Amino acid sequence: MAFSGLTDGISRGIEGAGATLSETFLDTTLRLGVTGLSRAGKTVFITALVANLLQRGRMPQFKAQAEGRIDAVYLQPQPDVTLPRFDY
Repeated sequence: MAFSGLTDGISRGIEGAGATLSETFLDTTLRLGVTGLSRAGKTVFITALVANLLQRGRMPQFKAQAEGRIDAVYLQPQPDVTLPRFDY
């Protein structure tokens, strides 16, 4: 009986670790860096991109959207509450 309980506990632990690992590796995040000259439109580009990704109905011709490859788009909470969030 004790051996059975031990093996059950080990198997549950392995299943939990496997689920955590799969969530870690399957959750894809894309980080984008934009460089350019001063006053070249970097802020306008980023603002337009974020606004259009948040409201994907605006971009029916965007290939990734049309193929259903974009699962979710969201803004993460501001990590430093003393700094105001840039209003997209």
